[in-house]
Amino acid sequence: MNMKKILRTSFVVVFLAAACSFAAFAETISCTECGMMVDMNSKFTAKIVQSDRTSYFCDIGDLFSYLRRKGAKDVKAEVKDFNTGEWIDAGKAYYVSARKKFRTPMGWGVAAFKDLTSASEFGNPADFDATAKALK
Repeated sequence: MNMKKILRTSFVVVFLAAACSFAAFAETISCTECGMMVDMNSKFTAKIVQSDRTSYFCDIGDLFSYLRRKGAKDVKAEVKDFNTGEWIDAGKAYYVSARKKFRTPMGWGVAAFKDLTSASEFGNPADFDATAKALK
C-alpha cells in the first residue's frame, strides 16, 4: 500500500470515529440540577414534564433539590419505580431514604415505589411532601 492510500484510509477512520463520538455525545442528557450525565436505565432517574420541555435528573434527590430551590409547585414530575423501572407519578409514589441500601448517583439514597407494600419491604416509606421536607 502506498503512503497516500494509508493516509487517506487513516483520515477516513479518524473522521468516522469522531463522527460516531459526536453522535453519542449529542444523545447525552445532562441532569438539570447537577449537570451530571443521566443514565436513563437507572432506577433513580427522575423527570419533570412541562409543556414541550422535559427536564431530567440523575438522582431522585436532585429532583427534590431542584423543586425546593426553584420553589416549583404543581409540576408534573415522574420518578422510576425501584422494582420495575417504570415511570410513575412522583406525587403518588412512596419513598424510602436509606443511603446504605440505595447507592444513588449523587448519594441521596432515595428510592421510589409505586405501592406502599413494596416500599415497606425496604424501610419506612414516606410520601412526596414528607420526603421533600426530609431532604434538606
